[in-house]
Amino acid sequence: MGRLAAGTLLAAALVLALLFSSCGGTTIVIKDFQFEPDRVTIKAGETVTWKNEDRRDHQVMSGAPPVMTDQFMSPVLSKGDSWSYTFEEPGEYPFHSMTGGFMGIVYVEE
Repeated sequence: MGRLAAGTLLAAALVLALLFSSCGGTTIVIKDFQFEPDRVTIKAGETVTWKNEDRRDHQVMSGAPPVMTDQFMSPVLSKGDSWSYTFEEPGEYPFHSMTGGFMGIVYVEE
């Protein structure tokens, strides 16, 4: 590969990295009846996306038993579906799968 082509590829990779890093969010994968990762830390105003890669449908809801909240609730996510929520305020936001019973938490910093 020539130096010009290598330089062009490197520049394109840097632009893509900057674009994705400025999106301000993270993805949590649902797989094998668990969240991966089950704990994330983001900044206020950033978005978390849950993506179902499990063989079973799942629905993500804020809160964790026994304290449930109605802050957010995804639609039922079939395999391949995803859903996003933007966290505007700092705090700790537990969540769980209503259909699988497993839990996770989003830590939102200022």
